[in-house]
Parts: sequence; C-alpha cells; structure tokens
Amino acid sequence: MRSAILLRANILVLALALSVSASHGATLAERAAAIDGPARGVEVTLAGPLQVGRAEIVPAAGTRVRTLLAGGVPCGLVFEGPAALRYRVEDRFSTPVAERNVRRFSTLKTKSSAEGLEISAALEGAVVWGWGLGQTGETTAAGAGLPDWAAKLLAGRRFTPPSHDLLASEANGLEGASIALLRGNLIDLLLHVDPRTREENLYRLAKATDPGQTFREGIRTTGLVAQPAGRAWWERPPADLVAEHERIAVENPRGEMVRIVSQSRLRAQRAGTALWQADLLDRVYDDDGRRYPITVRSVRVDGRAADFLHQNDELLVALGRPLAGKETAEVEVTYDGALAQRFSGNSFWVLGTDPWYPRQRLEGELATIEITVDVPEGLTAFASGTEVSRTVEGGRRKLSTKLERPMQFAVVTAGKYRVLEKTQDGVTCRAATYALLKEDAARDAINRFFMGRHFFEDLFAEPYPFRDFAIVEISEWGFGQAPPGILFFSKEFYTAPVERRTRRYFQDLNARFFHEVSHGWWGHVAKMGSADEAWMIEAFADYTAALAVWYLYGKGRGDYEFNEIIKDWVKATGELRPGASLYLTSRLALHDERDVDDYLGLRYAKGPLVVHAMRLELRRQKGSTAEGDLAFTQLLRGFLKRNRYGHTTTRDLVQELDKLTGGNWQPWFERFVYGTEIPQLTK
Repeated sequence: MRSAILLRANILVLALALSVSASHGATLAERAAAIDGPARGVEVTLAGPLQVGRAEIVPAAGTRVRTLLAGGVPCGLVFEGPAALRYRVEDRFSTPVAERNVRRFSTLKTKSSAEGLEISAALEGAVVWGWGLGQTGETTAAGAGLPDWAAKLLAGRRFTPPSHDLLASEANGLEGASIALLRGNLIDLLLHVDPRTREENLYRLAKATDPGQTFREGIRTTGLVAQPAGRAWWERPPADLVAEHERIAVENPRGEMVRIVSQSRLRAQRAGTALWQADLLDRVYDDDGRRYPITVRSVRVDGRAADFLHQNDELLVALGRPLAGKETAEVEVTYDGALAQRFSGNSFWVLGTDPWYPRQRLEGELATIEITVDVPEGLTAFASGTEVSRTVEGGRRKLSTKLERPMQFAVVTAGKYRVLEKTQDGVTCRAATYALLKEDAARDAINRFFMGRHFFEDLFAEPYPFRDFAIVEISEWGFGQAPPGILFFSKEFYTAPVERRTRRYFQDLNARFFHEVSHGWWGHVAKMGSADEAWMIEAFADYTAALAVWYLYGKGRGDYEFNEIIKDWVKATGELRPGASLYLTSRLALHDERDVDDYLGLRYAKGPLVVHAMRLELRRQKGSTAEGDLAFTQLLRGFLKRNRYGHTTTRDLVQELDKLTGGNWQPWFERFVYGTEIPQLTK
C-alpha cells in the first residue's frame, strides 16, 4: 500500500506539468473526451493494494494493472481481471446509514468492528481515474481503451463523468480527486473522492427505473455510503466560487422553446480558482419521455469568449486565469431549449428549482437577482422578486423583477392565470388561479398568507423578506413549494374534494400552507448551504407552522390541534427503520416505498419532533414552561438575526444554544440529529 501511495506522490508534479503541456490548444471538450475515453499504456507493478480514499483494491494473481493515458498523460489505472474491494466506513454517524443502505445486496459483505464498518466485494475489473496514477509510456494498439463494461457504463451515464472532477481539480489546484468504476459480479459500483467538498461516496450503478421526468433513461447512481474526508460532518468547507449577483433574461418566443441569457458575478472564496463547475440542465423530457437538448450557444467571461463544456447537467467554464481571493469574474451564458414543457395538456410551464440557470449547488449561490421574462400575450408570467414592471406590447407580455437580498434558486412560471391581489403594510400578495378566477379560494389564500406573515413576524422579530409575493396554482395534487417570492400550491388549495381518490390531499391544509409561508424565514432569511442542512430548514418550518395552526384556532381547539400534530410526529418517527439519521436524510438509498416513507418521516416528523424536544429541554433547563418558552423564542430570533441572508449550518444552531444556555449541546445533537436516537418527550 505504501509503495502505491509513493508511486502516486512521486509522479504527481510530473503528471500535472505534462497535462498542462499536453492540453495546450485543446478545449475542455477535447480534454474531457480524452480523460473519459483514455488509451491503455504500460503495465504497472503495485507493491500492495491500491488505496483510493478509504478503499483498497487488491488485484488477484494474474490480473494486469495498466496505466490509462489522456493525451499521453497518466490519468488512472485499469485492472484487467479479478480484484478484491475493501472499503472502510470510519465515520460513526455514517456507519448505521451505510449498513442500512447495503443490507439488500448479497454480494456486498459487511463486517462491523470498533473502528467502524468494512464492506468487501469481489470485482471482475476496475477502472480508477486520478492524476498521478500510473506511468507515462507507449500506449497499446489503437482502440484498446476502456474495457467494454466500463465504456458502456460511461456511455449510458446519468452521473458526472470522471473528466469533470479531474479538470476542475487540476485547474483549481486541488489534489486527490479520484473516481473509480468497479465491476462486481451482480452489482456495479462507483467510488468518488472529492477534495473540494472533502467527502467521499460509494454508489451503486444501475439502469434507471424512475418513471418521473428526471431519469427517463441511462445509468444512475444510488448512494450507499457517504462520509466526510479529513473533517467532521459539521465542518463543511465553503464553495470555491459564490455567485453574488445574477441577471437572467428569459424569452419564450412560442411553444416550448425558451431562450435564456444568464449573467453571473462570481466571487472567489479560495485563491487559485480558475474553473467554474456549475449545474445546468442539458436535457428535458416531455410527457411521453421524448428528450429535448438544452444547447449552450456561447459563454463569455469578463466580456471575452470562453472555453466551456456542457454535459450531464453540468457546465464547466474556464475563467481564463486563477482568481485571487475575493476577486470577481463576470460569466455570461447564452442557451436555449424546450424548457417550457406543458405537462398533462396544461397551458402553464415552470422553470423551477432544478438548475435551469447556471449555479454551483446551494453553497455556490448567495445572489441578488434581476429577472426579465418575455412571453406571448396569452400567458401571464411570474418570477421571483419584487415586480419592477409589467407591460403588454406588440403581442408580448414582459415582466421585470428584482431580488434585492441574497437568494438561491430563483424560479419563473407562465400560464393562463387569473390574478387577485391585495396590499397590506407595504407587502403585495397576488393569488394566481389556473384557467379560471377562483375568487373565494384566491381571497382565502391571500388572507391566510397575511395571517401567517403577521404571526411569524411577531414570533421571529424579523420582517418578511419579500415585498411582492405570488401564490401560484399548479394543476396537480399534493404539491407545495416555496422558492423565493413565490408559493406553488396544487389544486386542493383552490377547490373542494369532489372525488374520493383526491380527498387525502385535503388533510392538514392549514399546516401545509403555513409551512410554506414559514420558509420565507427558514430557507430564505436563513439558508442551507448543503442538502444535509435541509433537515433544519424543514424542521423549523414545520414546527413553527404547527405553532401558527395553534395561534389560528386559539386556546382550546388550538391546543388540541397542536397536540394532535405532535402525536402524528411521534407515531411516524416511531415507525422509522434502523439506520435513519436525521442529518443524513438525503444519504438514504431509496430502494423502495418503505425507504421513501422513512425519508419523509425523517424530514417531516423526526425533524420537528427534535425541535419540540429542544423546546422541552429548554423548559427543563430554565426551570419552568414560561422561562423555557421565552428561551425558545430567543433562540429563534437570535439564530435568524445572526444568520440573516447567509448560509447557515447545524453547527451554528448548536453554538446559538450554547450561548443561550451556557451549556454544551453538541452531545445532544450527536444523539438525535447526527445519530439515530429518537428523543423521548417529557413535560
């Protein structure tokens, strides 16, 4: 093992120097093609197992290990024959989730010990990408590149290819990026070691079976193991680049076609960053599963044409120079495609929370945003932000909006809507009903919004973050979402239950409504910087929504409704299967409907239950219900004030509780949030 590590270290500088030389004049697309379809080079003798993150790959007797070359530069190794995989799960919070995720695969053997969990498997072959793996030398005959099985996995991929991480790590001066395709007897695996997020993941690879729009085709990943590398879960590193201002022009000429020009001002948080690795859809699907490409026409950096690569829902942009710390770059992307899909015969379309404009996940966006929307006159458009102007001219309707505070994942929608609006205390709320004006339902939605807004402003001592707000009907069932400045609600909020099959969607409408309103604070005032922090945003939105229901009904019935909500949380939490960590909810492998139930149970039952247990613990520590509830209110207000309009973390919440009580809340969180224990409620 030591020899393999030294082999990698000794030639790393040489490999990087050679890659720069070899790439002179080559585009990102050309270099990516060479990395993802490398040639096989000379045979390498390993003095021991090859170590990739916490994995060891041990070639069997007779298995040849050869260098992979991209343009003559070593970029990995290929194992031509059987090998053994040993993978260590060392993080104690990751271990129970990993045990749960791998339990159904008989070819993945597990062994528990005091050091954690070991997963082992017999491999029929392996391909490992990483700068510095292998040696320079003569390649084999033309056409002898990846093994057929690996080439087929990459050809059908719905996951980020190895080239993206290798190009980004090289350009941005990060060492240690590794990606491995592992061919098992009955299961194919992908191992990803990411130095940017300081995390490693082991995935299962399988043909997509999801009937939804996202995975109509191809090979997708299912997470089996996730663990931090050289850090704790609560020490997530910041993004290299953060978008601090975005200007987005959306034009829907007719039909499904949309043309977009996105301009992003990026600020470097780490010196030396030279490549932007952003998310951007590269395809969409219609109701029948037909695929439509999204085509990037041009990319400009600081006004000059820039090299770029757009594939697998990701956009790589060469910034043209390594940025100094805090230096900015302006990136303009022009693209088009059939993004205005009208599903189920409806007349509206939505550019939602998927990456329809370039952005680097959650931690890479804290932007003030300007949006212009140009649609045919028959459609009414809505977009995140305060309405600056709304005009009708020449058979076109144009809308301009502005988000003046840092936000994430702006949205745009347009359709045949009828609108009712009301302004109260400087805030305008518009209720848009689909096709027909459902005036009573629209007025009720507006009144409920203002009731929720006033309650939450009093509770949080923090103004509502948007001066303009739209509640937009989506012609579906059971849907609610709160991107910045817009609430999407489905049909049950605008009609009566006329069919038996739809009546289940009419349960808990008030709690669901106030949950989405509360996201104005939990999600937009205080934002999550990663998917793992979503537990906190959802938990506080759910819990404070229950408090709003209690307030709506008043003493007596309000107490009853609140207690019933808590009982539902307790019941759903008690039904969770082992290995369900609240913080690692998004790391559950959703193998079946029971896994989906556990995912929802964690997000919307255990999360708010933990918040309630937190409130009860404050009562216990403060010695009375009144003093404890006062401390709980101070927690909400202090946390939002200190984290307003920035990324926030569970660690921030722990520190806020420590300041408030003078105690140490980290062990409590390690039991109930990072771990899998369920708090027992005591008065």
